[in-house]
Amino acid sequence: MGLEQILAFMLLGLGYGALIAGLATGMVVTFRSSGVINIAAGATAAYSAYTYSELRTTGVLALPIPIPLTADRQPLDTLPALLVGLVLAAVLGLAQYLLVYRPLASAGPLAKIVASSGVLLTVQAVIVLRWGADPVAAPAVLPQESVALLGVTIPADRLLLAGLVIAVTALLWALYRHTRFGIATRAAADNMKGSVLLGLSTTRLEAANWVIAGVLGGLFGMLAAPTTQLQPVAFTLLVVPVLTAALLGGFSSLGVTVATAFGLGMVNSLIALFQGQPWFPQAEGGPLPGLTELVPFLVLAVVLYLRGRTLPDRLTALAPSMPRAPRPRHAGPAAVIGTVVVVAALAGLPFDWRQALINSMLGALLCLSVVVTTGFVGQISFAQMAVAGAAGYITAAAGTDAGLPFPLPPIAGIAAAVITSLVFSVPARRVRGLQLAVLTLAGGVAAQRFWFGNPQWGSGLRPANVEPIAVFGMEISPSRSFWGMEPPTSGFGLVVFAVLLLCALLVVWIRRSALGARMLAVRSSEAAAAAAGVNVGGVKTAAFAIGGLLAGAAGVLYGYNFAGVSADRFGPLTSIAFFGVAVLGGVGTVSGALVGGLLVAQGLLFHAVTTWFGIAPDYQPLFAGLAVILTVIGSPNGVAVSLADAARTLRGATRRRRTPRRAAAMGES
Repeated sequence: MGLEQILAFMLLGLGYGALIAGLATGMVVTFRSSGVINIAAGATAAYSAYTYSELRTTGVLALPIPIPLTADRQPLDTLPALLVGLVLAAVLGLAQYLLVYRPLASAGPLAKIVASSGVLLTVQAVIVLRWGADPVAAPAVLPQESVALLGVTIPADRLLLAGLVIAVTALLWALYRHTRFGIATRAAADNMKGSVLLGLSTTRLEAANWVIAGVLGGLFGMLAAPTTQLQPVAFTLLVVPVLTAALLGGFSSLGVTVATAFGLGMVNSLIALFQGQPWFPQAEGGPLPGLTELVPFLVLAVVLYLRGRTLPDRLTALAPSMPRAPRPRHAGPAAVIGTVVVVAALAGLPFDWRQALINSMLGALLCLSVVVTTGFVGQISFAQMAVAGAAGYITAAAGTDAGLPFPLPPIAGIAAAVITSLVFSVPARRVRGLQLAVLTLAGGVAAQRFWFGNPQWGSGLRPANVEPIAVFGMEISPSRSFWGMEPPTSGFGLVVFAVLLLCALLVVWIRRSALGARMLAVRSSEAAAAAAGVNVGGVKTAAFAIGGLLAGAAGVLYGYNFAGVSADRFGPLTSIAFFGVAVLGGVGTVSGALVGGLLVAQGLLFHAVTTWFGIAPDYQPLFAGLAVILTVIGSPNGVAVSLADAARTLRGATRRRRTPRRAAAMGES
């Protein structure tokens, strides 16, 4: 391996770096104008790339609606297809702003990032429904011939992409520095109220910036798609290096953002080169997977820990509001009623309905972990599925590989989950809000690829087997009836419910305790809590430990439920989906976690909908994404809190109607 080969691979990384840079500049634009970290940027760019590919191959214009529009069904040439893709990208950017983020203009960062996760889930679901999950070969836009540069030969499209990114960045710099529109945008970002008093239309400015961001993402998505893999998950997870570049640029400096993006692209290419060398760390049977995902996470962790307090205020503030976390009431009667209902359901429902109920209970367990970390303490974490996955994989290793008897494997798994969660609590002591959300998202990606997907200490492409629970020689698993009772009663379902009940009561106790009061104080204002004598770092650490315990219990039971764990089940997109469902149910309450469990994919509600109405399960992610968006806009406190408020309002109205009647009856008597 010589210097020329290293240089060649660095130049090859320009294509990947250009794609990251294009999306990152768009993310900076949307953040500076409207305070939104658009984690759906990769998904929307992928939609433009898929649209361009479809127009070039079939001539069909596939809009994000159930009925595709067609032209003459003749493949379009490059330029017309590119222009149509850019128009669609602009429309998608404008639609996101008007339909999702404009109604959330006065909402807090939590609502905006949850709405962005809903957009991500929705767009990706549309892509999968329209084109499937398999990779697609995108037609080239730029010339594909090779050119000689600095003594090495590389494809011309890499150099053209890099040059185009630099040119676009220079134009954006000039636009925001020297034009009336740019000055107005910067003024509105610095002081929105003052800009309104000066007569500026902040709505128009934000809408225009979302159009610019949409065009940037669509343009570089279409141009760079032939240089990388056009596949929904791969494009969506580009958000991690994109966020890394934007964060290192402080969400303000376009130059630093683009330079970081090119650096990440080159590092990614060099890792691919070094993996073929004998001196580089190797896995059994091939290269060590997950290194390209691990690098952005490590860079983010170090930078955020060192610079966390110097990043923009919009990244650290959690105000103006968080979802309510009311004190639990009637926990005892609710637990008794829930026990009766669940035991009856597990005894009488058919197998498919029982399995859906078990899935809902497992989802509720994971949502409880989000309630503690986010609902009580305000720490936005997208790594809960990674924490659950750590528990599942350690349980598999302890039980199947090491042969330890029950209950040692689940104890080891939950301990691993707590340790993994505490690792994320270390940077949380210095950073919070959207910074932590970005870091935990990167950590979730790194854990899935570097740990779970590694055949050496994970399972690679195959699931890791989890031995069933065995107590006194009796196997307790979803496939076996409990003590031979007819109709078959799920003993495993009873185990899951018992764990869920204990965990729910634990969270109720935490909310009512002094620790819960300190958690809410930290959520409200870390500075005020510290001034009042609260150990802010200790409270955060306790919250992550408890959240890890709850997520670990969910991961362990998940492994027992499906007799194995696999990397794709514990990915960051699944974690984002669970986070959105937890907020949808009500992230500040135990009842919200239980409602969220009903709403998870393959849960009880979706099973009922697909069974009764004949809707294919493939539509579950689409409905989940739309439900998250609508709930954040219409009911920011979650379904459970809104239903409780409606019930109290109805009871109050009923009492008010009865009072005059009673007074009249007493007067007549």
